[in-house]
Amino acid sequence: MIRRMVCHPVVSLCLVIAAILASDYSFAQAQETLPAPGTPQLIFSTYLGGLTPCASCADDRTFAQNAGSDAQGNTYVTGGTRSSTLPVLNAWQPRPAPHSSMSAFVAKYDPAGSVLWTTYLGGNKQSMGVGVAAMPDGGVAVAGMTTSDGSGSESFPIKNAFQDHNNGQSDYFVTVFDANGNLRYSTYLGGSEVDGSGFTDNNSNGNNVAVDANGLVYVTGTTSSGGGDGGTKFPVTDNALQSELKGSTDAFLCIFDPAKSGADSRIYCSFLGGERDEKGHSVTVNARGDRITVAGYTNSYHFPTTSNAYRSQAAPSGYTSNGFLSEFKSSKPGDPSSEYSARYSTYLGANSKEARDDAYAVTLDVNGLIVATGRTESADFPMNGPTVPSVYNNAPFLKPLKSGDEPFLVKIDPSLEGEASLVYATFLGGGSAKKGGLTTFCTGVVVDSNNAVYVGGETYSPGIEYVPFPIPLTAPTKFPYTNNALITTLGGNSDAVLMQVSPGGSWLGYSTFVGGNGVDRAYGLAVDPDGNVVVTGLTSSSDFPLKNPAQTYPGNNAQNAFIAKFSFAAASGNGKR
Repeated sequence: MIRRMVCHPVVSLCLVIAAILASDYSFAQAQETLPAPGTPQLIFSTYLGGLTPCASCADDRTFAQNAGSDAQGNTYVTGGTRSSTLPVLNAWQPRPAPHSSMSAFVAKYDPAGSVLWTTYLGGNKQSMGVGVAAMPDGGVAVAGMTTSDGSGSESFPIKNAFQDHNNGQSDYFVTVFDANGNLRYSTYLGGSEVDGSGFTDNNSNGNNVAVDANGLVYVTGTTSSGGGDGGTKFPVTDNALQSELKGSTDAFLCIFDPAKSGADSRIYCSFLGGERDEKGHSVTVNARGDRITVAGYTNSYHFPTTSNAYRSQAAPSGYTSNGFLSEFKSSKPGDPSSEYSARYSTYLGANSKEARDDAYAVTLDVNGLIVATGRTESADFPMNGPTVPSVYNNAPFLKPLKSGDEPFLVKIDPSLEGEASLVYATFLGGGSAKKGGLTTFCTGVVVDSNNAVYVGGETYSPGIEYVPFPIPLTAPTKFPYTNNALITTLGGNSDAVLMQVSPGGSWLGYSTFVGGNGVDRAYGLAVDPDGNVVVTGLTSSSDFPLKNPAQTYPGNNAQNAFIAKFSFAAASGNGKR
């Protein structure tokens, strides 16, 4: 017997459209070059911490904020510590300064994870390392914040400084060590008001320092030093694109040449902001130094955007914040007479009332395109549409000021205009429909030589195995792990996370929890020339997963830094999935 099928014309049309979209989407995914199947392996994983609080410290916590990698595959890490017993080695500063209540630290590990040198960096009061970037000729640039204002043994270490004292309540510092851990250059940077955003481990997300191929050092952050009422102004240069503080706080961009000294070492400084508040979270630069990109957040209605921006106008009245991405051109990198111009500057976030979005970390891909990550609570965060491949292209459970955070990843082509400049955008999963619920957000991003993207952060969400279908791809409220993950379950209150996203943004090649039975958070990422990826952050876990550790669990029942390096050699290649 033949059974007749009768189809409603509207339903039939919808099915045809869905099939076409699915076909286009699957075809686009199939064309993308993806890592060959394999299981990434830990090269090394270690604690870094001490047992005894310094004399003026409330506890002995240690936390890492960021990581860098040099051409030889060495790893550099910075952060903050209140311990007086870090396992220093070949230290330029072997102990905290007198009356210190927090010191920055810098550590260097060889490619296998052995310590080459570890040093304190600080004066009296508080100092914290925020960003770190390897120098092209060996060594490392570190940027952070300090309230230290002492002299002699209590002074923050300075050498060949542009600014030899603390101008205000807190200043930034910019410090460069050579490959052996000797101090090459160190300066304060700031005005008479507050520069920086506090000395807590979760208050300065993103890598705020970058280095170009000529060894110039680029720094971003936040400042309230406008020079009013007779105060000392943040030290902008005469050729600054923005010479005045416009809001309560502005982001900034500064460039230093550590091969020079004194006033000559400051190449460029400018404010960046609108009439309310901004913060520069992260900076990246191309090898030539003529393209500099800053990422951060703004709640200004008149943030300085460009006409070719994805969105040049602020969200409607009532919004909380948007991320921003701003790329600048330098006509003569390293020359104090260089002219600077905004090549591309955009709000990045939802176009809805009371939306909160934040761009935390930024880097460049192999082709010089901008790659950024952050968090959003907005279901209408900009996406490309259902036919453009993405890991997850919608998150309908998100509601402004009512839901938790959802991590995102975007790629921008600043040579294009408007919506065309958004190469891809994707949610990454693990968000929450409820404010204060179990959530995920990401604060670190790097790109390898094959254009695969790695994102790091933290999650409070239980796991769910990653499945790339059905279409359209709706982000799960649980953290998505791949079947080759190092760890597939949430071990404590929160875990660090590491995710590998395919070059075209359409697949998760790898995704894993990283942590133990306590609180674990990843803040910084680095990638070495062989495609190995370093993850660093903090852990209170006594059973953090270790491999060839330079330091086992310190036994302090406190917060320690962790450094973990993954090899993706087994999962790399040009195969297609």
